[in-house]
Amino acid sequence: MTAKIITIVSGKGGVGTTTAAINLSAALAGFAKKTLIIDADIGMPTIGLMLGLDVSKASLHDVLSGTAELKEAIYDGPNNLHVLPGSISLHSFLNANTEIIGGIVESIRDKYDFIVIDSPTGINKNSIFSISLADELIQVINPDIASLAGAMKIKAISDNMGKPFRGAFINRTGVTQNELTKERIENALGLKILANIEEDPNVKNSLAFKAPMVMKYPGSPASVGFNKEAAEIAGIKVSAEMASAEESKDKKKKGKKFSLSKGKK
Repeated sequence: MTAKIITIVSGKGGVGTTTAAINLSAALAGFAKKTLIIDADIGMPTIGLMLGLDVSKASLHDVLSGTAELKEAIYDGPNNLHVLPGSISLHSFLNANTEIIGGIVESIRDKYDFIVIDSPTGINKNSIFSISLADELIQVINPDIASLAGAMKIKAISDNMGKPFRGAFINRTGVTQNELTKERIENALGLKILANIEEDPNVKNSLAFKAPMVMKYPGSPASVGFNKEAAEIAGIKVSAEMASAEESKDKKKKGKKFSLSKGKK
């Protein structure tokens, strides 16, 4: 067993990268795939907080600073998901040697089916390093110009590094009428759109319960999207019901949105 490493990236903060990473990972684990999620956002790690983990014993930062063993920093999470969280401690941040992350990942690669890396957003040393570890990348983007511009930069850097994209999640759709269409984003990035994730109050509700949305609200449109993509990644046939729900959601979006470039050829 050698894990496929999937790094979740975005060119702009606040688009939902960590939420996507958590729910995709939990969905993969729910399909009986041994999965580890790594919070590689060394500066602003939040996965431990979002899953309600007490990381005072050990965290990725402690491993990077040489004060803890890797096995001490891997926690049991929801759906039998394994979690390697970061620490919000300033002391831990200042002492972390990020250059050894690659060796850490390789040392446990044969223990998992999938390793999902939650990359820092934007373009910086740590995000580029997270990209370098990936077998495949998934871009998370909001349907607006600023998010698209950041996504295009990440795409260009990743292409230059020879790292392939699986595709992109368009997150928080259905908020405004003038948001960018799936087709415009797809054409600008040259990436397959894996799922349109609707703006969903259950995202915040699941955070309050410190549980992945795919577990707390499995019937929500966003959960259906994450589960569908996780099934495809895991090589599991998607049920007709799930496929129909995703197709119906897509048609609904096309009927109520228009592109900023409407009328242009």
